[in-house]
Amino acid sequence: MSFNEVTVRERIRAALTPRLTEMGLTQADVGDGMSLTQSGVLDSFALMELIGRLEQDLHVELDFEAVEPEQFTTVKGLAAAFVKALTA
Repeated sequence: MSFNEVTVRERIRAALTPRLTEMGLTQADVGDGMSLTQSGVLDSFALMELIGRLEQDLHVELDFEAVEPEQFTTVKGLAAAFVKALTA
C-alpha cells in the first residue's frame, strides 16, 4: 500500500478516535496543527504509545533524532515524520 501524508493523517486520526470519544470530542475537534499534548488529548505516555502503534501499523520506525520533538505533538507533524520515514 502506498502511503502519503493524507493517508497517514487518516491513520493517526483513526488511532486517536477512542481517546477522543472518551473525551466527548470528534476528529473534527482536533486540527492538524493542534498540540495533542497541550490540549490534553494525550499525555506523554499516550503519545509514545500512539507512535509505537503507528510504527507497527505502518511497518516503519521513526528516527527520533532526525525530527524536532515538538513535531511529534501534532497530527500534521506526526504525519510528516511518518511519510519521511516511509519514503526514506
